[in-house]
Amino acid sequence: MTFPFPMKKLSVLVCGLGICAAPVGGYAADWIITPAITVEQVYTDNALLSNDSEESESISRITPSVSVYREGARASVDINYAPEYRHYWEGTEDNELVNFLRAEGNTEVVEDHVFLDGWATADLTSITSTGRTGIDGLTGRSDSTEVYTAGLSPYFRTRLGTISVFEARYTADTVRYSEDGIDDSVGQQADLVLGSGTAFSNQLWELAARQSQVDYETLEQDNEVKQVRGEFVQQLTRQWALAFAAGYEEFKLALNPDIDDSLWSVGVIYTPSPRTRIAIGGGERAFGDDYYLDFTHRSRLTIWTATYDRDFSSARQELLRPNLFQRLDAFGNLVRDPVLESPPVVERGGSATLTADFFEVERVATNFTLDTGRTRISLGASRTDRTYDDSTLDTQDLRFDAGFSRDISRLITGFLNLAWLDHEEEALAYDQVLVSLGGEYLLGASSYLGMTLAHLERDAETETESYEENRFSIFLTHTF
Repeated sequence: MTFPFPMKKLSVLVCGLGICAAPVGGYAADWIITPAITVEQVYTDNALLSNDSEESESISRITPSVSVYREGARASVDINYAPEYRHYWEGTEDNELVNFLRAEGNTEVVEDHVFLDGWATADLTSITSTGRTGIDGLTGRSDSTEVYTAGLSPYFRTRLGTISVFEARYTADTVRYSEDGIDDSVGQQADLVLGSGTAFSNQLWELAARQSQVDYETLEQDNEVKQVRGEFVQQLTRQWALAFAAGYEEFKLALNPDIDDSLWSVGVIYTPSPRTRIAIGGGERAFGDDYYLDFTHRSRLTIWTATYDRDFSSARQELLRPNLFQRLDAFGNLVRDPVLESPPVVERGGSATLTADFFEVERVATNFTLDTGRTRISLGASRTDRTYDDSTLDTQDLRFDAGFSRDISRLITGFLNLAWLDHEEEALAYDQVLVSLGGEYLLGASSYLGMTLAHLERDAETETESYEENRFSIFLTHTF
């Protein structure tokens, strides 16, 4: 499925030369359906994430879920839905039903030419970059909101002999929130792309034009973006390739000064072996300097990735990138049940404040995964800088995550997770640490019992914004 996100970097274009990993295979035309239910009892000693008036709470959580996947010749569907009912026995929060959804689909309407993509998501997100964030959204709810996105994208594609491929696409999407006072929005986007065909064995080229518009509910002016871009990759040897891009872009924005200018970049792609690839380059865009890095190294048991990129974005665009219920694992293998197998979101700090402002975003991230079958280790680190037109809103988030799990026996699995976040902003700066320890016991072929101990601590420059939370939970999961 193709989403209406900013155009890909040159490093991604080399997929057309066979450098990227192969797509998911082996499950085509097979239905993978997993209904399940999880019942959990949680005890927390600081349900409101207060600095000096801590209130304990007992929370019952019931989460039925269903995961549906099918990839066929002319249609595919991927639905992961988990409505979560939460009952707060001491009344620190209102009892509620929170929806978690990631649904995607594609169908071939007219053979080889007309297609239709569609998607919908439901999730929780922080309202502001300084909001109080608890473990997996159960606590600190006053600073969170449910966010819903949906979109349809019909497109036409045809081959012009062996010389090129042409695609015309229209995309309509919407982003809505459950909390009042946050601007809902509707977006439209048109794309025209002319790319290289099979006649080009050592070259890959693409000419693209894009125009998008976002209408916010309470703003008189829309956000409008136009971009024309040409990209070219020349394979020099089996290991080396050069990448070039040039174009023009224009931003007419409701809350930011308008900007427009040319764009260009030059890069190199080095592929010393099928297991290792690095693409690096730089140039300029309308908002300033533009650099990118894309590195991957894999072995039979490990994968190591590193990325760096700059963009001109908004909170809305970041929310349209779904990160809930990932269908592929770190190695690119199909996850049969993302709802049950995806790690829970342990903290939601460090996201952008939900406004229509655009900002320069600079991201660098690296991740390492080891999976021996019995032992799984994951390490990750990232830094995200958001630079606004109003410098008082600038944020810097430095993250580190570590996870360890091991199958102690055929029936018992243990795990230990660590997450650290350093948030810097003029309004508030803080460090946040989360440590969780637990295990699962397999009761039968389709049921398991688990428990978790967790400690969350936020140390802020402002004492009243500092807090701690300790939690114990026990849960039972059954798949049907």
